[in-house]
Amino acid sequence: MQRALLFIFCLVTCHILAQNQEVKILDSIDRSIIELTLKKADDFYKTNLDSALYYINEAKSLIEPYDDVELKAKSLLYQSKYLLYKREYGNIIPLLQPNINNYRLLSYESLGRTYKDIGHAYKQEWIPDSALVNYIKALKCFEKSGNNRDISLTYLSLGLVYSKMGNKELSSDFYDKSMAYSENSEVIKMHKERITDQPIRPVTYQGTINLSLDIAKIAQERGDKRLLAVTYSDIKKDYFRIKDYNKALEYAEKELVIRNETKFTSTIPVTQYFIGNIHLINNDYGKAIDKFNDALPKATDSLKLSIYKGLKSAYVNTGNTKEALKYMELYDVLKDSINISKTKATIAEITSKYNDEQQKQEIQTLNFQNKANAEKISNQRLTLFSIIAVSALLLLLGVFIYRNYRSKQELNYSQLNFKLLQTQLNPHFMFNALNEIKLNLDSKDAKKSSEHLTAYSKLMRLILEGSNEDFVTLQDDISLISNFLQLQQLVYNHSFDYDIEVDDNLDLNYLKFPPMLTQPYVENAIIHGVKQIENGEIKINYAQNNDAIVVTISDNGKGIVDSKTVNGKALHKSLGTTITKQRLKNYKSLYNFNIETKTENSNGTHVTITCPIQTV
Repeated sequence: MQRALLFIFCLVTCHILAQNQEVKILDSIDRSIIELTLKKADDFYKTNLDSALYYINEAKSLIEPYDDVELKAKSLLYQSKYLLYKREYGNIIPLLQPNINNYRLLSYESLGRTYKDIGHAYKQEWIPDSALVNYIKALKCFEKSGNNRDISLTYLSLGLVYSKMGNKELSSDFYDKSMAYSENSEVIKMHKERITDQPIRPVTYQGTINLSLDIAKIAQERGDKRLLAVTYSDIKKDYFRIKDYNKALEYAEKELVIRNETKFTSTIPVTQYFIGNIHLINNDYGKAIDKFNDALPKATDSLKLSIYKGLKSAYVNTGNTKEALKYMELYDVLKDSINISKTKATIAEITSKYNDEQQKQEIQTLNFQNKANAEKISNQRLTLFSIIAVSALLLLLGVFIYRNYRSKQELNYSQLNFKLLQTQLNPHFMFNALNEIKLNLDSKDAKKSSEHLTAYSKLMRLILEGSNEDFVTLQDDISLISNFLQLQQLVYNHSFDYDIEVDDNLDLNYLKFPPMLTQPYVENAIIHGVKQIENGEIKINYAQNNDAIVVTISDNGKGIVDSKTVNGKALHKSLGTTITKQRLKNYKSLYNFNIETKTENSNGTHVTITCPIQTV
């Protein structure tokens, strides 16, 4: 009944919490499809950037229905990589903000790469403090994940930032750390020597070119044509800045070859225009015109303006005024067209904003009405389910109160029964002991009678004192057994001997022990063991084993053959086997005091009692 009520309560609670939400579970097949799509995007970074973007968007649409923060973070990192290649650094930081918001839910690997990409964005925009902060955060994540490659690259990035800031000492230190984790340590070493060991400020165009050449070597080793094309583009621009036009032309042509191989069509016209412009500077007007014309068909409008200006200058220098005027007119027409388009776009944007504002107000009104209706329905449902939940809770509370009441009643009964059991003693034994003492008194053996009376009185005192206590000292139990055996010898006319051994390590006055626990087993040893044999012997040993007190009762009798009947009775009625078992159960239920007993029949009977150690 109780389990059924709990089940109903859980269902009601889950319904209230979930209400109209649906949680879609991501299984292993869906995960594999998403990861395969992301891998395709990764493969295309080196060959076709547009295809890479396609697979990134495909993966994002597959991930969208699922509540998997880690996978969503990975898709954002793939998109961030795309933006880094496209050099759209300003879009990276807002793109990766969800990863930062969910940092507690991400793996160290994903969080580290998030901080690293944000650091790259800040470095390219040259906000060095922010770049350094994010690189340090990335480094801590990679150290926790054990990713040596990313640790090396992050140290390298830190070195580059400090190098550009002019801090040779720190940049050198970070290059050393990068080499310790990198598989391409020779390349980093060359860069360190070229940049940090210069006697003047290390940031020069030539230093930047040398770094780019090192990166180009890494890209060639890895077969990363996309990185190689970007690196060649950087090199050509740096050579152009220092007016080394021949070198700029050399690397521009290398870049163009790779871009044609990898089909990065969106950037090819820009490279062609760059080559044409160098030919124009070098007064090689024919080649300049050819390259400008190659760039025109796929050029954007803004690039076409630059190409038209270049063609006009080339034709002016060759004396072809007709063609020069033609491209001047094309330049003016395109510029006017662009300005008109911008004006129209501005007007359309204003109009759209106005219309959107009206629609927005109408939608807000409808949403408000829908929201009010939905809240009304939701409140009604919530009230209903709350009543059900409260009713279930009250019912459960009633069940718990009733069970608690029953448990207390049973506990009180057990405690009362426990006290009654402890006050019982074998009347047959006491009668025999008193009878023997009386015979000794009649024989006028005053000394012997005095000893027996003393033993009897001690035994009675110990029994009476123990009957009001749940635990006595171990010393009291040993005294009780000693006096008990002394009187039993009297009853059976010294037909057996006994020996009590006590371990020296036991603190007899400090350790607690249940009263009258050992006595019934000792009595069993007499009645069922040594009573009917000559030279009977009983040995009792008190010892400590780890965290337990171990009492062993051994006799050299024939062993227990049938404990059900001995002269019509099993054990003496007051402390029989049934009573002893009940006492053991009571100690466990009332005090969590687990007592274990074990009986073996081999050359007599051997009973072992094991009790946990407790102190007074």
